Parts: sequence; C-alpha cells; structure tokens
Amino acid sequence: MKMEKFNVLLYLKKSPPDKSGKTPIMGRITVAKSMAQFSCKLSCTPSLWNPRESRLNGKSHEAVVTNAKLGKL
Repeated sequence: MKMEKFNVLLYLKKSPPDKSGKTPIMGRITVAKSMAQFSCKLSCTPSLWNPRESRLNGKSHEAVVTNAKLGKL
C-alpha cells in the first residue's frame, strides 16, 4: 500500500485589509500532487498572524477566539 502525503496550510490572503483592518484566513489541503483551497470564513489582524504556526500570537480576545475556531477546523 502506497502512503500519500497529506498537508494542511493556513495562510492570510494577500489582499488589502477591509475597513476594520482585518484580512481573511484561507486554507490549503494538499494530497499527493492535488491541491484544494478554501476560505475559513474567518479574518484577523495581520500583525497578530504567525505564519509558522498558522495561528494568532498573543492572548487577546481576538487571538483566543480565532485560534479556538481554527482548532475546530
């Protein structure tokens, strides 16, 4: 049986922030060589985003709530 490589990546969409200063969070699932992108229907302040961990930094209300929702994904 051949093992397929499975990868999930969360990232900020490279678009200008909206009126409240937040940017949408996007997701990408890769299985072997096929890829699917989706919107998490969440947004955050770009300065709080940690791309290495795919989570928000800090213990602010926004960071705690958003990280909890990302964990449920």
